[in-house]
Amino acid sequence: MRTDPVSLSYRRDPLLGVIERFLVESGLSATAFGVLAMKDPRFVHEMRAGREVRRATRLRVAACIRAARARAGGNRPVCPTEAGGRDEAIEI
Repeated sequence: MRTDPVSLSYRRDPLLGVIERFLVESGLSATAFGVLAMKDPRFVHEMRAGREVRRATRLRVAACIRAARARAGGNRPVCPTEAGGRDEAIEI
């Protein structure tokens, strides 16, 4: 069995798990979520490939998910296009 040293050092980002659960919960595709949350259709795909994200990005994604869950009674989750206020309580 061949071992890849890069894969040994790879640690899955907990934010990706949060996003993956939200995708199942909301029915959104990874591409649609990336566009809504970050205006980047490749965002989730790149995270799956190991992309690291900054704290500001984490806060923006968390705000998007929170806003979409708050609007759960609507037809489709809609995330804010701006990061909005900083929420220091979120731990992602």
